[in-house]
Amino acid sequence: MPHRNLIRIFACTAFFLVPFSPICFADQIFEGYSVVRGKEYAFEIKAPRGWVLDNEAAKQQGLNLVFYPTGTGWQASKAVIYVRVRSIDANIRNIDGQIDDTIRNLRANGSPNASVKYANTLTTQDASKAKVYYYSGDQFGNFEATAYIQAKGSIHFLTLSARDQESFQRALSAFHSVVTSYQDLKKPPSTGATPG
Repeated sequence: MPHRNLIRIFACTAFFLVPFSPICFADQIFEGYSVVRGKEYAFEIKAPRGWVLDNEAAKQQGLNLVFYPTGTGWQASKAVIYVRVRSIDANIRNIDGQIDDTIRNLRANGSPNASVKYANTLTTQDASKAKVYYYSGDQFGNFEATAYIQAKGSIHFLTLSARDQESFQRALSAFHSVVTSYQDLKKPPSTGATPG
């Protein structure tokens, strides 16, 4: 299962080499939604139509929340989506720093040809901007897209990982649906009212 191996590399890197938020909980799913919370963050996301939201399947890989198409499973699916959070610290302060760190870790873990390119920016449910980047050239031949959202004290990212380009293209609309459903529950609501 090559792309699960790459995800395992990311998860191991997260636990041993970089300071991802160690405590991250996914609440009970309610009508397709789940809330991911840590000490200083909380955000809500929704499963795309035809996909399962699972907060148990990949816990051993350090992932508290994953998605895969109905009728498949975390190990068997050709395309999966997963959620990560990284606390901002002296080494990683923003999305650009996180991307540089991801490429550095990929190359250090057996993917010397790994590369990244900016794809687009999506607007989320709470009007946050999610910057989407495509990763390629890993040792397993996976196709990946990651949407990064800069929060107050952390970077939230959602990743689509697919075993082949066809599966990647087929899952992109589901990935966009997950990303745009994002709502930061710690973000102050915008009033939008004009003074009278």
